Amino acid sequence: MLGIDPLVSEPAASGAAPPEVSTVSVPFADAIPRIGDTSRESDASDRTAALRALRNLEATEARLERNARREAEDARSKLVQQLLPVLDNLDRTIQAAQAHRGDPAMLEGVRLVRHQLEGVLRGYGVERIDATGQRFDPALHEAIGVTAVADPQRHGVVVHQAEPGYRFGDRLLRPAKVSVGKLAAPIDVGHRAVWR
Repeated sequence: MLGIDPLVSEPAASGAAPPEVSTVSVPFADAIPRIGDTSRESDASDRTAALRALRNLEATEARLERNARREAEDARSKLVQQLLPVLDNLDRTIQAAQAHRGDPAMLEGVRLVRHQLEGVLRGYGVERIDATGQRFDPALHEAIGVTAVADPQRHGVVVHQAEPGYRFGDRLLRPAKVSVGKLAAPIDVGHRAVWR
């Protein structure tokens, strides 16, 4: 088939008449515009399908990106939650060393380690919630006790914080564990008032 044009027939011999050329019939020529019309409709349909597929692909990419971000945030959140007790234990160690007048050099070393860990957590977006003196907020604080107070302005206010709370971005990782002041009414016992 090399070099053979199917529309041209081969000569019978070397001195024969020129090759015959096939002619195209009129009905085929009339069909060309009709094929073009079908092609235009098909092209429009293909273009619509391609645009729909592109939109689906973009939506899928966006969803995958959101899911990846959410999974990364969840992983960081879990890591931070596991490190918070370490930070609490460092705080307790510092408090115990101060109360028992421990070795000043060791105490300073523990403070530095605590400060370093807190800096790393802050770098991840962790925010400490200190509640002492704040109005009790059940969305941020967990009441672990009630303490009687004589001052009406301290009623419903956090009077002691057992553990600080922590927030990670807009999520609360752990509420602050607190004791809340409750106004105690005085009872009259003879010549002096006793608060209950």
